[in-house]
Amino acid sequence: MVKKRKLGLALSGGSVRGLAHIGFLEVLEENHIPVDFIVGTSMGALIGGIYSAGKLKEFKKKILKISRNKILTLLLSNKIKKGQTESHEIEKILKEFVGSKRIQDLSVEFVAVATDLKTGKEIFLDKGNLLKSIIASISIPGIFNPVRMNKMILVDGGVIDPLPQNYATKRANKVIAVNAMPDKFIYKKNADVFDIISESVAIISNKLISYRKDPNHLFIQIRTRGIDSFDIKHAEEIIELGRKAAKKNLKKIIKFTQK
Repeated sequence: MVKKRKLGLALSGGSVRGLAHIGFLEVLEENHIPVDFIVGTSMGALIGGIYSAGKLKEFKKKILKISRNKILTLLLSNKIKKGQTESHEIEKILKEFVGSKRIQDLSVEFVAVATDLKTGKEIFLDKGNLLKSIIASISIPGIFNPVRMNKMILVDGGVIDPLPQNYATKRANKVIAVNAMPDKFIYKKNADVFDIISESVAIISNKLISYRKDPNHLFIQIRTRGIDSFDIKHAEEIIELGRKAAKKNLKKIIKFTQK
């Protein structure tokens, strides 16, 4: 039987908007609110995994130097002609921060959520190679190749569970669910294909999230409306949105963690 931790965080996906989780975690640290467990989907898994590995500050410095053109270059390699792209370049970036660490050796207990294309089930990766688990969780169908692991074919966890708050209940006594997906949407006349796909996914994801809300959890909505999914040039602004959400709800968070 898995021992329950005191405070757990469930971190949503949201593409670049998920960088808001950095700001949220920073405010928790600044106010000495210890996090015992993190479960994340997609970008939530990436940020949660790096935080659990103790490398969030270093990753933030790196991400603020990456341009939108760099992100699009990573996505639009020549492999895209086949409908998918390799994740090697992103792996190189992430390896700077997580190396060959194993999930079970992290300072904060961590789980990444992925989806198995063979069974249609969500998979909770709670041991093994951290880098490979993060890559599996962020492997957007149709853009990145699936990750093969233990006879499974894994893609983005957001396909099934964009905010894994219910799973967090199994591993923590108190759960803060943090949603970086926009709760309201703006359709832009000049939207490109990535914007259209991303907004469509965000709409579906928010429906799933609303159906699974647990009244026993503290739910925090980060206001990312109007932020493009792949617009990394707004990374600093997005991170600040996470900080604002944490500060706005700080009294609630402290009360929730202490009750």
